[in-house]
Amino acid sequence: MPHALQSASPPTLLFPFPNHGTRPAQCRAVPRDGLLLGRGAPVFDEPFDDPLMAPAHAELRFQGSRAFVHDLASGGETRLNGTPLAEPSELREGDVIRLGDTPLMFTTQARSPGSRRDAIGDEPELTGFTPSIEAVRRSVEAVAPHPRTVVVLGETGTGKEIVARQLHRRAGRTGPFLAVNCGGFSEGLLASELFGHVRGAFTGAVAEQQGLFRAARGGTLLLDEAGEIPLALQPTLLRALETWQVRPVGSTRDVPLDVRVIAASNRELVGLVQQGRFRADLYARLAQWVIRLPPLRDRREDIPALVMALLERLEERGRSLAPDFAEALLLHPWPLNVRGLSNVLSIATIATPAGQPLQLGDEVLSAMEDNRIEQLAPVPDVAPVVLDRAALEELLRRFGGRVAEMARHVGVSRPKLYRMLWAAELDPAPFRQR
Repeated sequence: MPHALQSASPPTLLFPFPNHGTRPAQCRAVPRDGLLLGRGAPVFDEPFDDPLMAPAHAELRFQGSRAFVHDLASGGETRLNGTPLAEPSELREGDVIRLGDTPLMFTTQARSPGSRRDAIGDEPELTGFTPSIEAVRRSVEAVAPHPRTVVVLGETGTGKEIVARQLHRRAGRTGPFLAVNCGGFSEGLLASELFGHVRGAFTGAVAEQQGLFRAARGGTLLLDEAGEIPLALQPTLLRALETWQVRPVGSTRDVPLDVRVIAASNRELVGLVQQGRFRADLYARLAQWVIRLPPLRDRREDIPALVMALLERLEERGRSLAPDFAEALLLHPWPLNVRGLSNVLSIATIATPAGQPLQLGDEVLSAMEDNRIEQLAPVPDVAPVVLDRAALEELLRRFGGRVAEMARHVGVSRPKLYRMLWAAELDPAPFRQR
C-alpha cells in the first residue's frame, strides 16, 4: 500500500462508490475528535444504508498526529486492505477500509470545495481531482499555446499520447496529429520514416516519400518511445529541430518545416543521457517543457471517477459495482495503469449479465492477475528485425539478389528490406548477374 502520511493536508475519508458506484465519490474531513462509522451515521450526504453494517461499526481516532481505525462491531466484518481487522491499526495514505459491503478510503488527497474535476469528459485518462493529475492539466493548459517542444514522461498506460493530443487540440493547430513509435525501426528505416526520401534515392525507392515531419505540416508530430531513437540518428534529428528544416534522403535541398514536436517516453531520458544512450543536447532541445504523468497507484483516489468515465466510454454509464469488485478496484496495484483499468472494466461488462452489478468473476480475476504478472515479470518487447551490412550481403549472395525471397525469409516486407539495403548502401542488381 502507499506510504505513511507525509502531507500537510487534513486527513480525509473518501466514500468512493456511493449507491454502488452510480454516483460521484464524496469526501469528509476527519475531525480531531474522531469519527463514528455505522449504518445510519450522517458521515456523508446520505446516511449509510448497508444492511451488513452495524449501527456502531468502526471508529477513526487520533493519537497525536496518527490516525487509527478501531472495529466496534464483533463479527461486523471490518476489513483493512482486504484483511479482517483484528485490532486497532494505524491508517496510512490510500488505505481501504471495508465496513460490511461498503469500501471507504483514508487519504490526504482532499479536494477543495470548488474544484470538482471528476466530471466525465472526452479524455477519461485525465479524469480526477488529486493534486498530481490537476498538475498535469495545469501544465497542458500552460504550454499548449506556446510553440515549444515538449517531453511527456510516464509509465505504460498513463496516457502520454492522450496528453500529446490534448496539446495539439488546445494549441489550435490546423494540421494533422501524427505519431511514430521510434522503437519499431532500425536507424536507416527511422530516418526515411521521419525525413522522407526522393524517388531513386535507393533501390526500391520507386516514388517520393515525404516523411512524417513534412506530412504533419501545420500540425503535431509525436515521437513515441523517444528513448529508443538510435544514437547515430540523434544528430540529424537535433539539426532538424534547431533549423526547422529537413533534407530528404537522396536530395540536395532542405525543406522548411511547420510542425510541433512532442517526445514521449516511459523511461527517464535524463537517465539515458547519463548512460550515454541519449544525447544531452538533443534532450535539452526536446525538453523545453516536461510533463510527468503519475502512475495510477499514486492517485488511487481518482479510481472512482476514472471508473465512471471509462464505463461511459464503454457505453455502460450507470452500471453499478458489486462490493467485492469495488474493493478490488481500489486495492489492485495497476501496473498497466489506466489502460489496465479500462481493460478490466471492459472484461467485467462482458462477463456480467446485463442489468446486474459488475462482478469480480473468474474472467475479471484472471485479467487482474495478468496485470500483476506484467508488473512482476514484464514480457520483453519483440525486437525489430535489424541486419548489418555483412548479413545483408550474405542474404544477397544466398538468394541471388532476389529481394522478395529475402524478405519472406527474414520476415519483413519487401519495401522495408529495400530500405535496409539502402541504409547499408547495397544494390541487389550486381548479385543477380552472378
